This record gives sequence, C-alpha cells and structure tokens, in this order.
Amino acid sequence: MKKLANIDLKLLQLFDEICKTRNLSRAAENLNLTQPAVSLALGRLR
Repeated sequence: MKKLANIDLKLLQLFDEICKTRNLSRAAENLNLTQPAVSLALGRLR
C-alpha cells in the first residue's frame, strides 16, 4: 500500500469522480480526460 503523502491530489479527485459517477467513461468526460487516461491513473492508485 502506498503512503498517503505520495498520492497526487489529482488522483484523489479522479477517484472521487469515479465514485460519484460509478462510471469510468463518465468520470473521464466530466474531468476532460480520455477513458484510457482514467484507467491508467486508477492503476497508479493501487
């Protein structure tokens, strides 16, 4: 598990949007990102 201090705030905002929308594509659209970019970012949180 990564330390919280090493997690980028933008990654947390992305995760929050995914939780709110329950949809990677919609979260990507809301954040003006592509779905593959969201998937890659989500992988960095693991």
